[in-house]
Amino acid sequence: MQESSSHIPKILITGGTSGLGYELVKLFLKKGYHVVTTGRRDLSLPESGSRLSLYKVDFSDLKTTADVFRQIAETNQFDLVINNAGILSPPRLILTNNGLEYTLQVNFLSHLLANEIILRRRENNRPLRIASITSPVYRIARIENGNRKRYRALRAYSDSKLYLALMSGYLSELHRDSNIICFSFNPGTFGSGIYRMQSRVFSILYWIAAPFMRSPSKVAEALGKILTAKDISGNVIYNLNNRVRQIPVTEKGITETFWKECYEKIRPFL
Repeated sequence: MQESSSHIPKILITGGTSGLGYELVKLFLKKGYHVVTTGRRDLSLPESGSRLSLYKVDFSDLKTTADVFRQIAETNQFDLVINNAGILSPPRLILTNNGLEYTLQVNFLSHLLANEIILRRRENNRPLRIASITSPVYRIARIENGNRKRYRALRAYSDSKLYLALMSGYLSELHRDSNIICFSFNPGTFGSGIYRMQSRVFSILYWIAAPFMRSPSKVAEALGKILTAKDISGNVIYNLNNRVRQIPVTEKGITETFWKECYEKIRPFL
């Protein structure tokens, strides 16, 4: 992605205070970007100077999320957006302040809400690239309209990652004549702090295994190359090797109902 010498490009990275998000923040600061990031904790990178802005937000509250992203959108116009914030599903069903399953809201619905706020305040058909971090497990997921009767942590997580990929396709179609490119990125398996809501035993096992996994810095580098390449495709899922898969296709009637239900949930906060 080429920029004029007078333009400092700007990127929004959700979940930038730990794991992959933190590595992405450092990477794009090194590339000369002004980085706006969100997270639940403090972030100290003194070398960033005035090119780093942190907004604290908890995606489990849709009103707070909307308020923060309206504030972000009022003072920023972005060249790039990375939807990265997320959790592994907790072992037991947890509802958010909005009465929704925790993973669905934190991993997906809050990003849909945030993206809508950013897009509705975008100026002058400005070029924008939006990447959403999915996961290998999106392949075992499916759309289920309405509330699932039985909670399963793996299903909740895989579904949320499928929905992020579908969001890339949906926004691509919705804004196909608006100079916007939306795609998903499958990072494979890598070490991160995404296990924060898991049991102590799971956390210990994950911590032991993490050194043998791919580092988040390598994943960040791969995504950075794709996101800033001269030519990229929208409405697809990239992997670490810059190969693409098509976003899964679901029956039209099912997807229409799905998006209608999603927007019913976020519309009060737009």
